[in-house]
Amino acid sequence: MLIPYDTLSEDALIAVAKEWVISKTADIEELPDIEKWTNDVLQKIKVGELLIEFSEENQSVTIKSPEEINFETETNENIAR
Repeated sequence: MLIPYDTLSEDALIAVAKEWVISKTADIEELPDIEKWTNDVLQKIKVGELLIEFSEENQSVTIKSPEEINFETETNENIAR
């Protein structure tokens, strides 16, 4: 289920973005500027380049591109047929 970013408080939105950035950079030897990356992600969320998705199955939140979400939807529809 997609969560419109503007339904989250600013603190919650920042926390989701920061956690996502940290999870994506965990395996990088030299840590990037987490604050800069978080701000970049926030901007991409606000213009629709990235979307916030809540998984009811495992009660978690993640950030995905619209293409990732469309691919998953198409895959699930094909499996259901």
